[in-house]
Amino acid sequence: MFTKILTIKDKEKYDSLIIHPVQTWEWGDFQISQGHTVYRLGVFDKNDKIISAYSVSFHKIPKTKFSIGTILRGPDITDEMLNEVTKIAKTENAIFVKFEPDVINKKLGHFRNLKKSPKVAFYPHTFLIDLTKSENQLLEEMHPKTRYNIRIANRHGVEIREETNDKGFEIYLKILFETTKRQGFYLHTQKYHRDLWKQLKNTGMVHIMLASYQNEVLSAFMIFKLKDQLFYPYGASLHTNRQVMAQNLLMWEVIKLGQKLKCKTFDMWGCLGPRAKETENGFGFHRFKQGYGGQLVEYVGTYDLIINPTFYKIYNSVDKIRWKLLRFKAKISRK
Repeated sequence: MFTKILTIKDKEKYDSLIIHPVQTWEWGDFQISQGHTVYRLGVFDKNDKIISAYSVSFHKIPKTKFSIGTILRGPDITDEMLNEVTKIAKTENAIFVKFEPDVINKKLGHFRNLKKSPKVAFYPHTFLIDLTKSENQLLEEMHPKTRYNIRIANRHGVEIREETNDKGFEIYLKILFETTKRQGFYLHTQKYHRDLWKQLKNTGMVHIMLASYQNEVLSAFMIFKLKDQLFYPYGASLHTNRQVMAQNLLMWEVIKLGQKLKCKTFDMWGCLGPRAKETENGFGFHRFKQGYGGQLVEYVGTYDLIINPTFYKIYNSVDKIRWKLLRFKAKISRK
């Protein structure tokens, strides 16, 4: 086997092997639009046939010559991958490269210079819903309270529609930022989300789903569809008229949309672990997703390939302080 850096002429071959949205060629273009450097790599067999592919993105650390690399939701880690990424990382003055393989229910082998990361990018667990089951089966596997809430939304006449266009996106974005401000979470800027929408809106991967009550949109989701998988990366709901349970019906209609799109699996894009506590940050989202009866799975984990050990220690210390300040700022803006 051998690995080489791919160019635009290899796009079709590359995307044919990619199974997660953040590894697609288009997502790489979005990263480039944010000022990051992206390498797409292909792994080839002895017959020059591409058998695996992944992207590594390098993010510059402001006011320094250093960068941080990431390979999020890529393939399983191999020695070949580590060797190739190390070479590129050194040319990019990377302090480390963060690996988060799209691999579940498996333990990672031992690799030199690779250590468990102190900070994750994605949640290490998620719920997976089997969309090959019938609607009746899916309803039976839901939590009784979730089924009840769906019935309430139907009784109140909550209306669900797909509006995958600029108007629908602006509605979704407004609700997303209202939700974030209310709950005190840190979120990327509006420019970030608009740039993402601009890059992905014509790919067929994105679906904007809205739930309305008395002509007011109460809940909005951005859904991704890639090959035979559906993903739920972003969702938001207003605090008004929560008694009509709009977001519960919206999620159920998204599940049915996945079936219409011939998807086999619905990845709910992260949750807490099997012993989640109500006091944990994010428990509300966890409980909401849990109600739909998906299988709780655990990814192989998050690991850092250390290129510069000295600056790696310094970076992690500074990053802890930075995130404390960001969370504090988010909480202050909530008041």
